[in-house]
Amino acid sequence: MSEIYLIRHGQASFGEENYDRLSALGVRQAQCLAKHLARAGKSFDGVYCGEMERQQNTAREFINHYSSKGLAVIAPVVTKAFNEYDSFAVWQALIPEMLADEPSIAKDLDKIPADQKAFQRIFAPLMNRWIAGKYNADGIPRWDDFTRRVKHGIEELTARHGTNKRLAVFTSGGPIAVTVQVALGLSDKKALEISWQLFNASITRIKYNSRGIMLAGFNEVTHLELAAGEGLFLTYR
Repeated sequence: MSEIYLIRHGQASFGEENYDRLSALGVRQAQCLAKHLARAGKSFDGVYCGEMERQQNTAREFINHYSSKGLAVIAPVVTKAFNEYDSFAVWQALIPEMLADEPSIAKDLDKIPADQKAFQRIFAPLMNRWIAGKYNADGIPRWDDFTRRVKHGIEELTARHGTNKRLAVFTSGGPIAVTVQVALGLSDKKALEISWQLFNASITRIKYNSRGIMLAGFNEVTHLELAAGEGLFLTYR
């Protein structure tokens, strides 16, 4: 069987003008991940990442560390298949509708971005509204289009590389959750809930053969827990 390491990017810059770049902590998380994979003797027959800065920079820390240790490493192939969904576009389009339906959420909106719990209290129902298609806004990405893109990306990898291979994909919570959804046959709502549980710089492992894909490991962060003395705390955003 072959195996895909689905690696979530390090912490991004939540609440800052450029959210997409790695925070200082996110860089350290990515470096810790790279050291862990190298110490574990993991080599990869293919390396992929999405187009987003946080995904590519997490992959870059991996490449740089392997190269510095003289370990064989393949340059990442950048593909939009593993981009995260455009949560900012969805947020901007659906917030007015949510405010019209439930004006009381304005209190939580005023607390964002400083209060991440307030953010989640709004974000969770907003995203559930989005995946269910219960909105009037036009011109925003559709959940079905997003999941179709991710599924097609995974199918392309499995077809291209075949058996007895190990691949690394540097991506985000959404694409990882969709892949787990396919492996376990979960609902869209459960896939969304899974995406909120994924730690930054975590590893989720998928095995595949001619019969399909199956989950082999989920949200692994032992490398971060062991490095707690370096300040590499577990983060979701």
